[in-house]
Amino acid sequence: MQQTKLPEHPAAQEEYLHLQQVRDAIEREISEVEALTGAKAGVVMDVRMKEDPDQQEEVTMQLFQGQLDRLRQLNMARGQAYFARLDFIPEGSGAETWYLGRWGVLNPVTLDPVVVDWRSPAANLYYSGQVGPMDYEAPDGRICGELTLKRMLTVRDRELEGLFDSGIVSQEAYLQGVLGSISSDRLRDIVTTIQAEQNVVIRYPLSDNLLVQGAAGSGKTTIALHRIAYLLYSFRENLKPENMMILAPNPLFLSYISQVLPDLGVERVVQTTFEGWCREGMGKRMPAVNREGRLEKNLRSTAEERERTGRQIRRKGSLRMLEQLTEYLDRLQYSVIPEGGFRMAGVTLMERAELEDVFLKQFRHYPLEVRLGELKKIVRKRVQSAVSMLKERYTDMAEQQVGRLRSAMRDGPERQKRIRDVYAVRDLRYRQIDERAETYMAGYRGKFPALDVMSVYVDFLHASGEDELIPEEGGVRQEDLPLLAVICRTVFGLKTKPMRHIVIDECQDFSPLQIELLRQANPAATFTLVGDLYQGIRADEGIRGWDEWTGPVFHGKAELTQLTVSYRNTVEIMNLAQLVAGRYPIPGIRGTRPVLRHGDIPVITEAGNEKERLAMIREQAKAWKREGFHSIALIEKTAEQAKKLYKAIGTELGAKLLTENDREYHGGVMVLSAGMVKGMEFDCVGICDASAANFPEDEWISRILYVMMTRPLHRLHIWHRGAITPLLAETAGEPVQESGPRLKN
Repeated sequence: MQQTKLPEHPAAQEEYLHLQQVRDAIEREISEVEALTGAKAGVVMDVRMKEDPDQQEEVTMQLFQGQLDRLRQLNMARGQAYFARLDFIPEGSGAETWYLGRWGVLNPVTLDPVVVDWRSPAANLYYSGQVGPMDYEAPDGRICGELTLKRMLTVRDRELEGLFDSGIVSQEAYLQGVLGSISSDRLRDIVTTIQAEQNVVIRYPLSDNLLVQGAAGSGKTTIALHRIAYLLYSFRENLKPENMMILAPNPLFLSYISQVLPDLGVERVVQTTFEGWCREGMGKRMPAVNREGRLEKNLRSTAEERERTGRQIRRKGSLRMLEQLTEYLDRLQYSVIPEGGFRMAGVTLMERAELEDVFLKQFRHYPLEVRLGELKKIVRKRVQSAVSMLKERYTDMAEQQVGRLRSAMRDGPERQKRIRDVYAVRDLRYRQIDERAETYMAGYRGKFPALDVMSVYVDFLHASGEDELIPEEGGVRQEDLPLLAVICRTVFGLKTKPMRHIVIDECQDFSPLQIELLRQANPAATFTLVGDLYQGIRADEGIRGWDEWTGPVFHGKAELTQLTVSYRNTVEIMNLAQLVAGRYPIPGIRGTRPVLRHGDIPVITEAGNEKERLAMIREQAKAWKREGFHSIALIEKTAEQAKKLYKAIGTELGAKLLTENDREYHGGVMVLSAGMVKGMEFDCVGICDASAANFPEDEWISRILYVMMTRPLHRLHIWHRGAITPLLAETAGEPVQESGPRLKN
């Protein structure tokens, strides 16, 4: 059936007919997989493996799960079969035409590729170059030739909505069209718009560690997720989703990114937070975590208070603290061993020297509690040997007594009674020895000090002269978790699954100790770490420079790359945000270049009083809703301020108040604090009080404001009561022009 209207392009009819052929191929493969599995496309089938499957059952289940994953991909391919066409002439060969899509599709009869997966080697021609001489790295070696056509295609269902043949103007228009669309309630995938510098990160070798310094809006998070999809495709024979993990800042952010991987055909990748990883490893031994946000406390503190607290937190997250803890735990091993070794009933079971050799050397690779269990097995055998020896001794004594009785007395009732008495005493001694052995083994654990994670932690800090770092009442804090996990690993073990590759988002907020702990717990893993030092609003917990990791943690085996182009913000928004970031430049970090997408100039409005401020915010949010914008964020500096704003106008706007306890993100109008927005993006952002009192001249405060200003895709409005923050008022020596509300017609 012919679609309603074809795009204006000479090849539109040809491309439309090809689209129908591909759609038919997809439908045929869907039918085949449905018949093979008994599943239905678009219907989730709950598949569970036995708790202890044999090897054949496990292989069968993996193959079946693979078919279900394939069915899900094909069902999604119905909506967008492909997004690009490449015509390539390899040297010494005939022309080839490839259509690129999110998932590869084969002709079920010829097994020729109908659609080539975006992660395939040939797709590099689309992401890395323009029409003309090109080459790409194939499994059989480098293929050189000429790319004669690079065509972007907008496909939805059976409809062909747009065609662009590669050229500077048309490609820029295509990118602007995608980026300029109103967002959904989640992070979008970028398969169709991956740029060359992003492509390098996505396809970076699995064998190497990669650090990505990415400007706000450069697509760091999305690129990291696409990298996971690429690695699972390229190493699908020996890399499973269950062996890859992404660590996100908080549960709400996990909800925000949760749909990207499934949309890329990837399921079962471990997605958690560092706290969640610690909880998995420590289980019930993990102390309660104080939920008072450190960032919120910092936002209410003076610069001097923040610096004092920051010094303490940085000490806890330092590799030096790890060295001190390791030395302390080494001493702890010696101190838990009974000084006199093991003795029972006068029998030496194990001398101290042998005990040290077994416990401290032979069993050193085990956690302390496991060592105690393994040592107990040895001690039990020694006890059993001692019991046998003692019984044998009493047996010999009894036989000697009986022999003497038989020599000294005639056989008769009296002699028989005396002999029975001797054996009765022997049997009594047997029972006493058995009871002694049971009592000894029952008291085995009591010979060692009782250990728990928290008491060891407190004792370590006290012994190290770090009493000021001992957690206060009400639970430990996030910065305590790495040290607690190290203690748990040494004493009890960590029950975490080993990973092959770990992706960490907002990594600048991780301490060197956190990364080192993850590295030690996953010795076979490589890392992709993405972050932005300009967004280091948790610098007291994280790092201030990438060199804190590259040498001390990765020992020079990590590549640092920078993403400098912002695809989120319009030129007007980014230019203003860059003025704030530029007040406190970071050595070695290149400036941000926004992609050429223009929009409304950010508006800065002064409110005469609180009532006027609330009225302005309310009316602007309503205006944005009338324009059809899907995600609108009204951001206050602190959670307390956000809560007050929500109470004042939230109900009227149908808004949602987002807090650290929220685990789901659904878009709409949101009221939230500065600490909640990092890593997220919205159609429109209102910064609700950028006054000088709220945002004084301060480097850390400037990072907070920069993060807030770089969240919107389309609109930014800033209100203030009283004087505007000096971070905006006199940037680059020139005052920022203010105006009243400026709404797009």
